[in-house]
Amino acid sequence: MKTLPPWTAPLRDWQRRALSAVHSHQAADFLAMATPAAGKTRFALRVAHDFLAKGAARRILVVCPTNHLRTQWSEAAGKIGLQLDPALTNDQPGEASDYHGAVVTYQQVSLAPTIFQRACKAKPTLLILDELHHAGDGKHWGKALRTAFEPAVFRLILSGTPFRSDNNPIPFIRYEQGESRADFAYGYTEAIKDSVCRPIVFPSYEGELTWLSEGREHTATFEDGLKFDLQRERLKTALLQETWLGPVITDAHKQLTRLRKEEQADAGGLIVAMDQDHARWVSELIGKITGTKAVVAVSDDPGASRTIASYSSHKTQAWLVAVNMVSEGVDIPRLRVGVYGTNVLTEMYFRQVVGRFVRMQDGMPKPQRAWLYLPKDPILVHYARQIKAERDHVLEDIMPAGQRDLFGRVTVSGTKEYMPLNAVAKLDSLIGEEDPRGEGGGTDAGDIAVSLHEQKQDLRDTHRLLVASVARKTGVDHRRLNAELIARTGGRVDQATTEQLQKRIQLLERWQEKGYDGKR
Repeated sequence: MKTLPPWTAPLRDWQRRALSAVHSHQAADFLAMATPAAGKTRFALRVAHDFLAKGAARRILVVCPTNHLRTQWSEAAGKIGLQLDPALTNDQPGEASDYHGAVVTYQQVSLAPTIFQRACKAKPTLLILDELHHAGDGKHWGKALRTAFEPAVFRLILSGTPFRSDNNPIPFIRYEQGESRADFAYGYTEAIKDSVCRPIVFPSYEGELTWLSEGREHTATFEDGLKFDLQRERLKTALLQETWLGPVITDAHKQLTRLRKEEQADAGGLIVAMDQDHARWVSELIGKITGTKAVVAVSDDPGASRTIASYSSHKTQAWLVAVNMVSEGVDIPRLRVGVYGTNVLTEMYFRQVVGRFVRMQDGMPKPQRAWLYLPKDPILVHYARQIKAERDHVLEDIMPAGQRDLFGRVTVSGTKEYMPLNAVAKLDSLIGEEDPRGEGGGTDAGDIAVSLHEQKQDLRDTHRLLVASVARKTGVDHRRLNAELIARTGGRVDQATTEQLQKRIQLLERWQEKGYDGKR
C-alpha cells in the first residue's frame, strides 16, 4: 500500500467533535448526519486517515450514488494524501497496490456483492457509505450491501438528512419509530451559527395556471385547494410554460447579475429541471431571456461529470441546468442563485437541492445569502418555511433585523390525458427575506411571523392532499388510514400538535412512495 503522509488539513469544530465521537463509539456502525455543505467528506477522510495510520484498517472503500461522485471523492482524498481508485470495476479483484483504497457505486455493489465481500475479508477494510438512503432504491440493494460489507472492520455512514425505513430497513442503520437515528448530528441551524453555511431566501411565485386533464380544462392558482394529482399537474403546468417560468428566470438572472456585479464576480446559478428534454428547453429559454448560453448536465450523458467540473472551474459561465446530477454531493461553492424547476416533491430531494447553495466561501462578505426561486406549491412552501424556521434560530446573531408534453405532445398514462395550456407567473412572497426598508418601513409578506395556527393549517392542507393521494394509490379507504395514523402518532388530526402533524406527513409520504405497509 502507498505510504500515508501525515494529516495536515484543518478541521472545523463539528468535525473534531464528530471524530472524537467515532473514537469513543463501541459498535461497528456509525451514522454521521450533517447538513449539506457542512464538510462531511473531509470528516470522513479524517476518520479514514486515522484508521490507516493506527493500523485499524489497511484499506478504504467508499460507496457513493453516482460515477461523478466517485471522481469527486477521489480528488478530495488525493488533496490530503489519500489515494483512492475511482475507476475500479467488478472485473478486478481489487485496486492496484499503490492505492489506499477505491470508490465504487451502490449499483456496482448490488451487481456483485460477493466480490466486495472477498476483498473485505482479504484486507481489513474501513467502509464509508455516502448517502446510504440510496440503498432503499431497490429491495435487493440492502441485501447485497449486507452480504458485501458484513466483514468490514468499521462502517462510517454519511447522510445530509434523516431518512425513514420502509418494509425493508436499510442495513447498518439504527431506527427509532421508523426514522434513522444518528450517532452524531450537525444541523443547518448550527452550521449557519458557525458560518459554515449560508442563510437562504426563497422567492415564491404565484400564477394563474390552465391545463387539460382527462378531457376537462382546469384553471387554478397555487392558493387553490386541489386533489393531489391535480396539484402535481398544476405544478408541472407552471414549469412547462414559458409565460410562467420565463419571468421567474428573468428575476433570478437579475439577482445573479447583481451578485456578480456587487458581491461575487463568479457567482453561479443553477436550475434543477424535470428531465433531459425539459433541461434542454430551459437552457434555450435562458439563452432567449439573458443572451447567455447555459451549460446542461443530464445523468444519461456520459460527459455530464466533465460538464459539471468545467462549469465549476470556468467562472465566466453564469447558468447550469441539470437533472439529478446536482441533487446531492456535488460541490460547486460558487452557486448562489437557483430555480427549483422540477416536480419532485419529497422533502429529502428539496433539502438536497437547497444544499447546493448554502456552502460558505472564504474571502466573501457575510452573510453570503443565497436565493432559491420556487413555485408557490403548498408542499414546497411548507419545506421552505421549515428551513426558514431553522435559520431564524440564529439569524439575528449574523444579520440585521409526463413531461414529454414539453413539445406539444400529450402525455398518456392509461386513459389519463394531460396537457399544459397557459401559465402566468407573479412574485408572491420572499420566504426568509428581511425587510430592506428598515424599522417603520412596513413589512414584506414573506417576513411576517407565521402564527402557530397558520403553521398547523399549512400542515393540515398538506396532510389532506397526501391522505387523498395515498387512498387512491393504495386502495385503502380514508377511515382506515386515519385510524392507523392516530395509532402511530397518538392523536386525531384536529387535535394534533405540529410534531404529530409532521410525523403524520412523513408516514403518508412514505406510504405514497413505497405503498401502505399496515405495520407498526
